[in-house]
Amino acid sequence: MTSADAQEPEHAVATGDVAAGPEELRRAVEAADVTGVVAWVRRTGEKQRRAAFAELAAAARQPAEDWQTSQRRAPARIVALVGCASTAKKAVTALNRGQLRWGLRAAQPAPVLEVLRLRQVPWIGEFAQLMADRLPVDGGWSASGHWQLVDFLVRESGCAVPTGEAFTACWIDAMRNASDADVAVRDSPYTAALVPMLFTHDRLGSRLDYEYEQDARGFVPALIRLGAGDAAVRRLLVEGCRSRLLRGGKPGELRAYTRLHEALAVSPQEAAAGAGDYLRLVEAGNSTVAGMALKALRGVDDAGLLAWDTLRDVAGLALARPEKTLVKAQTTWLRQVARRRPEHAAEVSALLSGPASTTSEPVPAALPIPVAAPLGPPLGSLAELAEELSALLAGDRSVPTVERVLAAIAYWRVKDQEALALTVRPLVDAGRAWWGKLAEQMREMLLTVTVVGGRSARWWQLADLFRGDGAVQAKALRKMRGSSSGLHLVLAARLAEMSVQLVRQPVPLLMATPTHANGRLEAAELLRRLEQAEREGWQPWALDFEQALLRLPRETDPQVVAAALRLRSPAGAAFARWVSGPVPDPVSLRRQQRADPKPSSYYSWQRQPAVRRVVGLKPPEHAGPLVLETMTVVRPDHPAVASGDVEEPQLWAAALPSHREVVAASALPMLAANADLDHEGGGVLLAHLAEGEGPVGPAVHLALAYGLAARAAADRIAAVDGLLGLAATGDLDAAAVGRELGELAAAGVLKVNRFASALDEAAQAGAVAATWQIAVAALAPLVALDKARPATADLMALAVRCGRSGDAAQLPPEVTALAERGGSSRLVAHARELRALVAA
Repeated sequence: MTSADAQEPEHAVATGDVAAGPEELRRAVEAADVTGVVAWVRRTGEKQRRAAFAELAAAARQPAEDWQTSQRRAPARIVALVGCASTAKKAVTALNRGQLRWGLRAAQPAPVLEVLRLRQVPWIGEFAQLMADRLPVDGGWSASGHWQLVDFLVRESGCAVPTGEAFTACWIDAMRNASDADVAVRDSPYTAALVPMLFTHDRLGSRLDYEYEQDARGFVPALIRLGAGDAAVRRLLVEGCRSRLLRGGKPGELRAYTRLHEALAVSPQEAAAGAGDYLRLVEAGNSTVAGMALKALRGVDDAGLLAWDTLRDVAGLALARPEKTLVKAQTTWLRQVARRRPEHAAEVSALLSGPASTTSEPVPAALPIPVAAPLGPPLGSLAELAEELSALLAGDRSVPTVERVLAAIAYWRVKDQEALALTVRPLVDAGRAWWGKLAEQMREMLLTVTVVGGRSARWWQLADLFRGDGAVQAKALRKMRGSSSGLHLVLAARLAEMSVQLVRQPVPLLMATPTHANGRLEAAELLRRLEQAEREGWQPWALDFEQALLRLPRETDPQVVAAALRLRSPAGAAFARWVSGPVPDPVSLRRQQRADPKPSSYYSWQRQPAVRRVVGLKPPEHAGPLVLETMTVVRPDHPAVASGDVEEPQLWAAALPSHREVVAASALPMLAANADLDHEGGGVLLAHLAEGEGPVGPAVHLALAYGLAARAAADRIAAVDGLLGLAATGDLDAAAVGRELGELAAAGVLKVNRFASALDEAAQAGAVAATWQIAVAALAPLVALDKARPATADLMALAVRCGRSGDAAQLPPEVTALAERGGSSRLVAHARELRALVAA
């Protein structure tokens, strides 16, 4: 029987004689009186409860309450809704609307169960299942209370264990957070049903991927120990790892399962039972997964349990893979097999000699031009602002979230200062996944919004940096941004300005709010804002306005220019000058740094690359403070040994969407360290650059070169995306990128195999002509060396494949000279192929 078919319990009708109107329930909810709500439900009948439900649900949908009040009342409102709902579906729908869904983190299971018991509704099991489906899959700050409520409901109803992805994910968290994970996993009524789900759902890898050792406490070690004493559980874990890996996915999601497989120390007998699965993993898995499978199969063979036919199939698949480590491992294995199984020596020899290369030829294709997405509509209510601000403070630093929150704060400061303060105040000191100078400035700005009395000492320090007219000197920006040169800290300066100007000179809208998610601001929209400011008689804030100018496209519609010239305010005149003349650009100064043999810091000189190429910037004349600060970059003689990180690359690009050469120059030391010091992270900035505008000079070329040679695959993939985007728009100087790659690799600071692999990806994506130009330009300095760098032949082979698929242009003289040498090495052979292609 479903909840819709449920009849009203007899006992509930009998209690309905006691008068208890909806006003009493409303007062109990407003007073956050959970006990009072339970008492009201106890005294009323189903007819009164259902009548009250409509009013409760309507009130929950209204955004009139401020965030703090809403969350304080949430436990009582949850009990009231459950105590009055006529069906499970109605209860779940009401509980997951608006601000109340955030209030589920504070739900009190005991009174919820109490009202369900006294009503004797037949739909507790259905309610449990529907609530389980609404659990947040990604966990986070709102999941624990929600999970506890669902856990109580499932146990109370005795319904089937929910096996959805969200319920399973929250169960993992609950087991991990238990004081004794072994006892929790062993005694949980969900273990039998949910352990198989660990390998059924696709997004649980990050939940399982925690650092652990064999004797460590925690969920995964507890599972392994449970399997050690229960053969059925162990078989499930071993087979589950294989099945999940066979489905494939992103490396980050699969890593937990390869690590679990390793921790299980799968025996040759167990691996033999799944030899077919391992064979498919060698063929189709990523390099880590394939290596794991190859190791397992070799163990089976060492134990004498692998049939020759299977071994031959494995060898053929492994030798055909592009990863040299896998090919080497298989080659070593086959040589040992030849000694152990002399009857198969001839077949082993044939496998080792290998078939002709089956590498697919790249095909030229039209490349899609990157298009920036719209920013999205403004936040329409304080409830939306509270939700987005909570997300921002919890770690969502996307451009739409950051910019729409700032715009909404400025708007509501003018429209309803008291309501804004009530909304923001509970969040000022909420747990923040924030960082450094931005954390400091963000908190100060939020305090400015909420404070009623005096200002903090920090506020007065910021106020001193701004003159009475709101202007700020360039040197003061450094104090606001801190010691880092990261362009994401332009936001810190804007937050500092907001902290001061929200008090001194509130304005109803910000000029710098972009129209697109990459930070671009359409000139027509800025014109509309300036016209509104002139009509209403107020001036924009200085930094906010300068940031707006830096976000304008480099070309402006003539009609917008004509309208701008009619503006009469100081800001309007500055806008007119900006769109009427050339866009101010800095001068790029390419510089080669060399390692300091006697570093003054505690870092060893070995931690500096022998050579690093960076770009300094000389700012344009008559620049404003923000332009001067962002477009002045001075580089020393020696590489930085601690380059830092490209934190929040989307904010770097959004600060200067029309000046990608400036963005690249600012990030170069960090991007270079990803390649020459094997750091990682931030490479996605290169993909963002492809969505921007502005000159492409030595900084962008070097950034791409270092990105293509980065140690981390994710950073190389992002560099390929950037290369494809710039090639699509015609802004890429492929030969310049190739020269940088070749010269830096010849100097020994870049690894050829890394950028050869990345360039192959670009060619396979259709950028054949660009890849050809990069490859041959990089080969010129590489083949001039007395001893070739490792993987130079692979790069030459890639050039050959691109030459076959496109128009092979003139070769550098160094490659031609190599082709004329004697010898039969693979490198010389490919050089001759290239010469023949050009001559054809």
